[in-house]
Amino acid sequence: MRIFAIRIKNLASLDGVTEIDFTREPLSSAGIFAITGPTGAGKSTILDALCLALYAKTPRYRMAESGIEIKDVQGSTIHQGDVRGILRDGTADGYAEVDFAGIDGQHYRATWTVRRAYNKAEGSLQAFGITLKNMSTHTNVPGKKTELLEEIERLVGLNFEQFTRSVLLAQGDFTAFLKAGRDEKSALLEKLTGTSIYSEISKRIFENHREQQQKLRELRLRREGIATLTMEELDALQEQRIALTAIIKAGDQQLADLSKEINWHEQRVKFQEGVETARLAYDQANRNKEAAAPREQHLQVVDRIQPVRPLINNLQNVQEQLESKSKQLAELNDRLSTLQQQKQILDVAIEKAINDLGTKIKEEEDAQPLLDEAKALDVQLSEKAEQIKQAAEENEQIHSRQKELSGQLLQAQKESDLLEQEVTKLTQWKIDHEARRPVAEQERMILSKLGDAESVLESLHHYALRIHNAEQETAAYQQQAQQLEKEKETVRKSLQQLQQGYNAFQTALLKIPIQDIEAEKAATDTLVGDIISATAHWRLLYTAIKEKEARQQSLTQHQKELGEQTEKLTAAERLLEIKKAERDVSLKSLEKARLIAAGSIEKLRSQLEPGEPCPVCGSTEHPYALHDPSLGQVLAGLEVSYRQAESGYAQQLAAHSSLNQACIQIRKNISVYEASVADKTKTIEELTHKWTEFGISKRCVNLPVEETGNWLQQQLQLQKEKQQQLQQQIQSYGKQKDNLEVHKTKLTALEKRFNDAENDSKDIGRALKSLQEQKAHDEGERQKAESKLDKLKETLSGYFTSEKWFQNWQSNPETFAKHITEFALEWKTSMERLEENIRKQHVLVEKLKGIRKQADTIREEVALKEQKLSSLQLQRNGLSERRKTIFNGAPVTGIETGLKNAVSSARQLAEQKKKEAELVQGNITRNTAQSEQLEKDSTFLSKQETELKEKLGEWLNNHNQQYETTLTETELLPLLAFTRDWIEKERTGLRAIDDAVMQARSVFEERVKALENHTAQRLSERTLEALIALQTEAQATWKQNNQTANEIDFKIKDDEVNKQRIGQLLENIERQSQVVDNWAKLNEMIGSADGKKFRQVAQEYTLDVLLSYANVHLEMLSRRYVLQRIPNSLGLQVLDQDMGNEVRTVYSLSGGESFLVSLALALGLASLSSNRMKVESLFIDEGFGSLDPATLNIAMDALERLHNQGRKVGVISHVQEMTERVPVQIRVSKRQSGKSKVEVVGM
Repeated sequence: MRIFAIRIKNLASLDGVTEIDFTREPLSSAGIFAITGPTGAGKSTILDALCLALYAKTPRYRMAESGIEIKDVQGSTIHQGDVRGILRDGTADGYAEVDFAGIDGQHYRATWTVRRAYNKAEGSLQAFGITLKNMSTHTNVPGKKTELLEEIERLVGLNFEQFTRSVLLAQGDFTAFLKAGRDEKSALLEKLTGTSIYSEISKRIFENHREQQQKLRELRLRREGIATLTMEELDALQEQRIALTAIIKAGDQQLADLSKEINWHEQRVKFQEGVETARLAYDQANRNKEAAAPREQHLQVVDRIQPVRPLINNLQNVQEQLESKSKQLAELNDRLSTLQQQKQILDVAIEKAINDLGTKIKEEEDAQPLLDEAKALDVQLSEKAEQIKQAAEENEQIHSRQKELSGQLLQAQKESDLLEQEVTKLTQWKIDHEARRPVAEQERMILSKLGDAESVLESLHHYALRIHNAEQETAAYQQQAQQLEKEKETVRKSLQQLQQGYNAFQTALLKIPIQDIEAEKAATDTLVGDIISATAHWRLLYTAIKEKEARQQSLTQHQKELGEQTEKLTAAERLLEIKKAERDVSLKSLEKARLIAAGSIEKLRSQLEPGEPCPVCGSTEHPYALHDPSLGQVLAGLEVSYRQAESGYAQQLAAHSSLNQACIQIRKNISVYEASVADKTKTIEELTHKWTEFGISKRCVNLPVEETGNWLQQQLQLQKEKQQQLQQQIQSYGKQKDNLEVHKTKLTALEKRFNDAENDSKDIGRALKSLQEQKAHDEGERQKAESKLDKLKETLSGYFTSEKWFQNWQSNPETFAKHITEFALEWKTSMERLEENIRKQHVLVEKLKGIRKQADTIREEVALKEQKLSSLQLQRNGLSERRKTIFNGAPVTGIETGLKNAVSSARQLAEQKKKEAELVQGNITRNTAQSEQLEKDSTFLSKQETELKEKLGEWLNNHNQQYETTLTETELLPLLAFTRDWIEKERTGLRAIDDAVMQARSVFEERVKALENHTAQRLSERTLEALIALQTEAQATWKQNNQTANEIDFKIKDDEVNKQRIGQLLENIERQSQVVDNWAKLNEMIGSADGKKFRQVAQEYTLDVLLSYANVHLEMLSRRYVLQRIPNSLGLQVLDQDMGNEVRTVYSLSGGESFLVSLALALGLASLSSNRMKVESLFIDEGFGSLDPATLNIAMDALERLHNQGRKVGVISHVQEMTERVPVQIRVSKRQSGKSKVEVVGM
């Protein structure tokens, strides 16, 4: 993995666009380069941009505390760990861009962008963007942000954590790791190697073990909480259920009988209501018949006048035409009068228009000479106006040029005066600040020395603080050592007592034969389960045998009952045929009598005439034309006979149907019982076969069937008592074992506590020794720093005039350096401005001379132009006066057009009036002809009207004589208003009234008959209220019995389920016990509540692997040392090969040696994190500030070796000696307003 370029825009202190291209000189050929600059200039921002472009996150922002918001723009906040906050304040957008080589060998460009809303600096932050481009193929890689980040990670070959450990070397963290305490070592190693997963695994194992134990306890509690029924209880419930079944069946039959009788009463009420409704409808139909008599008479009158309808229609048509013709004739006469008046007016108008046309033609001919003269004058005036316009423009241009030159002259003079003042002011400022000139000219050197002095001053403060802290830590460690000695003594005594108790518990526990007890318990559990299953199965078999016997008995009874009912049904069928024949004969006689007595027949008889044939039978004699006295008596007798026959038939039909349904139901019951007996027989065979599979069944062969259940119950009780005794022994053993485990846990904890105290005591001893070594080393380093600071002060004192300059710098180094930078910038700017202004003065002098000369020339041209303009204006005024005398100066075109338009208008008016006169004359001729035709038509229509009125009078006379009425023409017209459709509709309505009377009578008679039949079928004399009360009581009893039966069924079913669950729970408990044992073993090895047990193992192994990589790099850096891990801890020790393989503590290493060891560890971590690929770009951030010149040389040699391995190494530091050793630098320098500038320089 290799970095080609980094580009930054508006991130943190780096304002604008910054580009660092490692493929261009001087970076391309430099193996080692330094990123230099004062603290806070923005060196680390370069590494932030590198991480942002590749992973959209940075190490610094990831350490931010969660849940804290900081202010962004007005009205908006962001999380303090939000990487978008790196956008520089006051800018609208920014980006970080990196060109790199992927693991596939191709070049890519990854870009992270951020912007504010509406691209305004005051807008709220928007979501960041990610793009990826293949620079080898010049194509964009498509995808969403998450997809692109995953693709970048794949191409880099490292995730973010691996990248920060492989490319951004963390040797600073390893420096802290070397001399950290035990717990701090663990936390640092976890952070550096990313091994936090092992803590999580240890915690998860502990939690899973606890969860599985809880599940096992819950299963055992569930087994103890399941209850089952005894054999006696189950037999009692089953007997009770059989008795309830018979009671419920009888109750069903009773409810069915009651419902049938109640239904008869309800149907009787409906029949009575139907008879009453039919009677009312019959009465209403008769009343409607009487009310329709006037309508029948009116319909007869309307029918008689229909022959005269065509005559009336002709008369009305002739009268309407005559009236229309009269109106048209009157309108035509009025129109003729109007047209004749219009004709006279138009004749006068034509004469006037011809006279006006002659006058207009003469006026046009008289004006022609003046028009020609006016046209000539207009041409001359136009030419003069053009000449004047041109002269005026030339005059205006020359005046404008004159004014412009005057302004230029005034402006140049003003600029000259201002320049003179500025030059004087700058010259005086130079004289006043001449003494500080060396500071401005040597700014870079002075600032560099001050930066070195600042680093030395920081080192002084650092070593002073370290010495103070070492003294405090020494006192604290000494106090801790005393406390640990007391704690060790206390723990030693407790450990001895607890060990004695543990040994006693263990001896007692070994005497219990738990394996034999558990084996016997398992055998007993199996036997109990077998007896429970066998008992339940025996109950099913016994119940099936009893049910088969009961159903066989019911089947025999039903077969006997079927034979009896079949004989009764045969006799009923013969009697039914006889009753049906009697009813049919009676019905035919009754229908003939009803036909004779029908009302319509009586009416037809009344219309028969003596001697004329009957239209029905053709007889000429009609003896019953008026009245038949015996007809009513015969009809009544036949109706009584028919009702008796119908009643007898209905009763026999009901009896036959009842017997037939009973036979059908019995056959169905027989089929059901036969199938049920067959099913029970098959079930008994299956249950018997399964019963023989139970071991306990062999011991029941000689027992009576009725005693087998009780014997099984006795055996179950005996085995349960034995099972309980064995369970109590196992539980007692378990409690003793748990007590032993508690003692073991306490013993282990005390042993661990003692070992921890022992290790802590050793650690404190080593720490005290290390603190003494560190304090001595820091004292020496502080003296070196003080000496170096004095030399720097002596070097820089010659550049400052104030004797207190060093105190001022110490109080605020950043402000002091800022003042120097500002003065140097001000000196350079002022001198540049002074030189520029002197040059401008010379230029302005020459410019003033040229402007004055141009002004004199322009003044002469102005006089000539004004004289020419005045001459042209006088000539134009003379021509204008002459033109005003012709047509008052009006335009010739307008005058000429007006004359022509007047002639044309007069001619058009004359033509128009002639056409209008011709049109009016044509209308007069047409209307006269139409008037004559209308008079002829009116005469003809009047004659027709008289003839039709005479015919109508003649028809009325004949009609009145025939029907003996006094119908007039006035009364005739309203009667003719009734249309043919109305007549047909009225006739149909009257016919419907007659039909309704006959239908209502028929319905009434049928419903009376139906009521009589239903009354004859009454089942008992009980009232409806009594029946409903009996039904309510029977339903309550039936419901109670059903509820009791359901409860018994539920208890029996629940007992079966519980017995099945017991078997399943035993299997589940066995399986769960195996799971708990497995988790217990794993928990004992690596499980713990805080994850420390497995983390310790994993970190020790990881540290060994890391040290193997680090020693490879350390051998290349310095062959003297080999790193080793202190056994059973995370501590490190150094093997000094130059001292005969002497083992040294890391606290004895000097600053330079610590740096080399930390660098080797960081390189080892990089190799460990990227063991599948080669990392060609490395960045080392800080770590050089504590190195003396000799050690710094060692560090630089180590970096050169890294370069010789083919890696490009970037060192981030502000140490002056180091940056002087590195010729190629990426220099980050501060500017005003918090801005910084990045430059790539080669020294």
